[in-house]
Amino acid sequence: MNITASSSGGTPDWTRRQGAVTPGDCVVLGVDTGGFIPWDNPDNMVSQDVEQAVDTAVGAVCLPILFLISAPTNILNMLVFWKQGLRERINLCLFYLSCVDFVHMLHAFLCNVDRFYLLVNQKGRYGPIFQFIADNGLLGFRSLTWLSGFVSMFIACERCLCVVSPLRSQTILSTKTTSLILAFTTVFTMTSALVLGLRFGVVCVFDPETNRTSRAQLTSEFYHRYQSHLDVLSLFAATVLPFIYVTVIVVTTIVTSVQLKKMVAWRQRTSSNTLSSREMVLTRMLIALSVLYIICTLPTTALGFGVIFVSDFALHGRYYNLGVSLHTVFKLAAYVNATFNFFIYCFLGTKYRDTLRRMFGYPGIGSDPL
Repeated sequence: MNITASSSGGTPDWTRRQGAVTPGDCVVLGVDTGGFIPWDNPDNMVSQDVEQAVDTAVGAVCLPILFLISAPTNILNMLVFWKQGLRERINLCLFYLSCVDFVHMLHAFLCNVDRFYLLVNQKGRYGPIFQFIADNGLLGFRSLTWLSGFVSMFIACERCLCVVSPLRSQTILSTKTTSLILAFTTVFTMTSALVLGLRFGVVCVFDPETNRTSRAQLTSEFYHRYQSHLDVLSLFAATVLPFIYVTVIVVTTIVTSVQLKKMVAWRQRTSSNTLSSREMVLTRMLIALSVLYIICTLPTTALGFGVIFVSDFALHGRYYNLGVSLHTVFKLAAYVNATFNFFIYCFLGTKYRDTLRRMFGYPGIGSDPL
């Protein structure tokens, strides 16, 4: 039975050797890669040790710090928008975005929580918690970034429509319609994500040359059975979708910014109230959210296309370790995006600050537009 595994995130071919004496039911390494393991390619620009150091720095140091910030702040976001009322569609969207970001960061933290123990005991990269998540198909929750991207895109489109055509926006996008769109997208996205999560599991592997065992990710029988379909779905979800999200957000943010600037100039000349002060403040805050998403997502999107068009970034390529390291660093940008919305709300959302004050027993100023 041919299966695949990797101790550094890739998927080279391992073979279960018949009659081999192994500890328990471990898979025995039998690699045919032209004399070197993929991540030990002598022409690789980044060594395996450096790649593992980057992975450890992000997973065991940076992510826990960000999680300690994002968990309470996203909970606060949900409470504030709940208190402000979810009958307003923008409050509903921002409440939902905070929920998605909270679950995304919680899942990422649980996937890496083993690192603290493994880092001290130097027993590999995958612990029992990660193994449980992988073996039960829960790795698909990594793809909550796709859902976060969709909500960010929807918010950017909603704000663009409100600025360009305020009256039509009320009839086209009601709160009920927004709820249905978010519900349908959630079901569709998470179903696809959980299917993709079934591609991998974690098992024991044995290296006869070093006489050592470790845990490694292996592709499953499910993956081998539907490989061509799953590869297409993975490519679409990991590369095409983020590209669509970023492109739409860039275009709508530019249109919104230009139109908002025109409206501000028009108000100064005519004292027109086409767009209220509240809407202007809200629009500036949502533009800042869009800019943060663009900055944090562009590197990952570019790397996704780079892997497609530059073969050396592939599994058996010379720059495999470099590609994995860049992917790890760019994942950190996604964690930042899921963490720092709170600070944008506090800095630019005056109504948000007012609601937050009242929640903690401080008198609100009562006249802030947002």
